[in-house]
Amino acid sequence: MACMDARLDVYGMLTFTDDGFRQAIQDETGIKPAWAAEAFDDLETDVRQSVARIKASPFIPRKDSVRGFVFDVATGKLNEVA
Repeated sequence: MACMDARLDVYGMLTFTDDGFRQAIQDETGIKPAWAAEAFDDLETDVRQSVARIKASPFIPRKDSVRGFVFDVATGKLNEVA
């Protein structure tokens, strides 16, 4: 199985916190969202956590080849982190 999380702005999720995001939405709309954007401050740690969630899922029967990578847009290299 291959799972790729492609973002238009690969560093965008590193630039805010969930609380700050919720507050900005509330300031603009008057409604504070109940959901989280799931921002993160460390890309590799976030990939490792995502891989751990996939491996722990009862809905994924074959977990022997679940791996996590970070694509470095500056170098074009794909780095395995989990």
